[in-house]
Amino acid sequence: MVLEVKKHMQERRRDLTIDHTSGTDEGRSRWARLRKGRLLLVMVLLAGMLALSWVAGCSCQKDEQTPAAARPVKKVAKVVTCPLCGRVVLDPAALDRRPVAIKVENDPAARPQSGLDRACLVYEEITEGGITRFMAIYLDREADPVGPVRSARPVDIDLVFPYGALFAHCGAGDPVLVMIKQAGLLDIDEFGWAGAFWRTSDRRAPHNLYTSAARIRQAGDISYPFQQVVSSPFKFLTDVGVAKMVKARAAEQRRAASAAQNATKSATQSAATEYQPTVAVVNNVVIPYESACTVTWSYDPATNTFARFVAGVPHTDRISGRQLRADTVIVQYVVEAPSGLYDVNGAMSPELGALGSGRAQVFVAGQVIDGNWQKSAREQHTRFYDNAGREVPIKPGSTWIELVPTTRQAAVS
Repeated sequence: MVLEVKKHMQERRRDLTIDHTSGTDEGRSRWARLRKGRLLLVMVLLAGMLALSWVAGCSCQKDEQTPAAARPVKKVAKVVTCPLCGRVVLDPAALDRRPVAIKVENDPAARPQSGLDRACLVYEEITEGGITRFMAIYLDREADPVGPVRSARPVDIDLVFPYGALFAHCGAGDPVLVMIKQAGLLDIDEFGWAGAFWRTSDRRAPHNLYTSAARIRQAGDISYPFQQVVSSPFKFLTDVGVAKMVKARAAEQRRAASAAQNATKSATQSAATEYQPTVAVVNNVVIPYESACTVTWSYDPATNTFARFVAGVPHTDRISGRQLRADTVIVQYVVEAPSGLYDVNGAMSPELGALGSGRAQVFVAGQVIDGNWQKSAREQHTRFYDNAGREVPIKPGSTWIELVPTTRQAAVS
């Protein structure tokens, strides 16, 4: 548009120049009008250009600001994990309830048991005659059925107390029942809550008593309403942390194989003696309970879990038929002493010192971390530390804690 106006003005100027040079009054008048018109036109054009530049500037500024202002805010879903096992929970409501702790027997006549594979964590403890017994604790997952259920022991009080769990069992010796009441445990004894348990006809008593996590909660929720937050007994590894441990284990195995090969080729054993592992690789862990209850945990690299064997055979779940597995195994060495308390058959129950401190071994991701455990008060969780005093993080998932007398030693290979 500006070029057309300029061309038109040049033609008019040429015509008027002729008139002006002609010396006529009319020509000079037309020349004056042309100059005035040109001045007005220039002013109009300048004003228009300023207006256009302002509009363009506003438009650019708007274009630059609009994407940031209109950009949708991405809502990142919060990952909710179970405080007892570290597993991701799809329904957070599953955590808004009390944990359930159930005593399960391990007599050979009670195998295979039901529901141990659904627990967040399982404690194994020695009872009379060297036979072990379990205390399985549940929160994020239901378990139905669980059993066979058997009686409580003195060490259970210190173990279960910090979880604030409903404690399900089938009786106990009178002194132990008094201790449970005095400790203020949320007691769901089969003798007082018969409706929360049932007996099956395919096994002989006393190896046929069962319950479920849901039934125990139904029995206990009215008497013991849940009004607290479940605290975590462990520090959990991230997925990245687990992957790093798996990678470190594989690298250590390659180093060990290379050192062994070099030692074979060498005339001396210097290559073997110079090799120093950076991580302690584990393939098998043998827990030296009595022969009927001796446990072997065998590391499976394909699943990054430890498979459980008892008395030399795979330990399976009765319902699923699958072998029991643990993501983390902890050996907690405790002092065993006579308790002066007797079971219904007259056998003395051993006292297992779960308060205080002692040595511990944490088996995770195919490695063993030596350290110690500490529990200075009944209401505190047992914490596990390495030899540098740092709390040992464990793999999310199922955790088994083996209470082993200090007079015995787990065999690691």
